Amino acid sequence: MRRTTVLDAAARALRGALFASRSLPNAAYYRLAGANYRYRAVATEKRVRDESFRSYELYNRHGNDWLLAALLDRCRDGECVVDVGANTGVYSLSVAAEYPAATVVAIEPNPEIAKTLRANVAASDFEDRIRSLEVGLGAENGSLPFYRSSYHELSSFNRFNAERWGARVVSVEDVPIRTLDSFVEGGEVPPPDHLKIDVEGFGLDVLRGARDVLATHRPFVYVEPHARSEGEPDDRGEAAAGIRDLLAEEGYAIIPGEDGRVCVPESP
Repeated sequence: MRRTTVLDAAARALRGALFASRSLPNAAYYRLAGANYRYRAVATEKRVRDESFRSYELYNRHGNDWLLAALLDRCRDGECVVDVGANTGVYSLSVAAEYPAATVVAIEPNPEIAKTLRANVAASDFEDRIRSLEVGLGAENGSLPFYRSSYHELSSFNRFNAERWGARVVSVEDVPIRTLDSFVEGGEVPPPDHLKIDVEGFGLDVLRGARDVLATHRPFVYVEPHARSEGEPDDRGEAAAGIRDLLAEEGYAIIPGEDGRVCVPESP
């Protein structure tokens, strides 16, 4: 009885927070969202275009991203989407909602956030549409230190990104790393038709481990570049230039947008 009362109170407080959350400072937002996930209090409906899903995020974060719209415009039922850096699953859930016959593989290395991803998938009854993998993708198989950030979206294999916007590193732990090439070659992940990458400064490493996939299967690539060190612009720094060069070598045309790059395979 006591637990029910506490959960009801938490639910009422979080419902009230939904209307104010868009203007909350980052730290306050992540505290409230963390409580909502911890108690599984309120899984609200999030609408993206004409479809919807449910999640424990306080509002529809990233539901209006240009990069997400670009992915949804190009995707079709029956295709495979690999969502690298899935976080709490906005992109994966949106694809699964709009394309019920698509195959979605959501890859998230942060153990805590992987739990919230699975909670959102379950809240939407999408377990048969989205497969989640708790692993990092990189340039080679192995393991690397992962920096868990107090702002979960910034957690990264790169400490600089985990400490942006006033965030702090709350823990460091080794997590397994696989290449996308090894996953696809081993039959563990279907060849993707669409590859979304948002990994806080680690995108070039992901692409280096996916060169066979890029050359052979020619997926559309949706990538959000991030700086890897202080003073480096997200879209013009060394990491972003490396991403552009690698994709150009693989025969991709790059379309810049407001929050990422759509990379279109041209004739090999």
